Amino acid sequence: MIGNYRINLGAGIVGFILTFFVAYSSNLLMTSLIRGLIGFVAWYALAFGLRWGLGLLLTPSAGSKGFDYDPQIGPEMRGSQVDIKLEDDGQELNDLLKNGQNASSGEEIPPSETKAPTGFAPLDPPKLVRTKDPEELAQAVRHLTDK
Repeated sequence: MIGNYRINLGAGIVGFILTFFVAYSSNLLMTSLIRGLIGFVAWYALAFGLRWGLGLLLTPSAGSKGFDYDPQIGPEMRGSQVDIKLEDDGQELNDLLKNGQNASSGEEIPPSETKAPTGFAPLDPPKLVRTKDPEELAQAVRHLTDK
């Protein structure tokens, strides 16, 4: 574990003080003290759990050798280290995307060949515009406003 019990005690006291004053603003003294004690226990437990978790993560165990892998030790250390080298296809893809050119030959690709046919055609609905006589529209508005 990291640190000592004083960290837990300090966190518990902070939890007690915060909880007590928040509860005291709207409760009786005894209720605030009880809630403060509950806050003390909760904060103490949280600090203990945090110290324990950090202790597990930061201190290496006795049996593990970490990154000190020696290939002559044998298969018991297999899988403890991974070395991966990826091929660099990035430049070729950048050339293709940049100018729409064929990267191997350097010639310009026509725009019709750059897009793959997907069978998708955008919807083109007919326009729903009706042209009525302006006098007829005026009569309709007059009729609606009279009622």
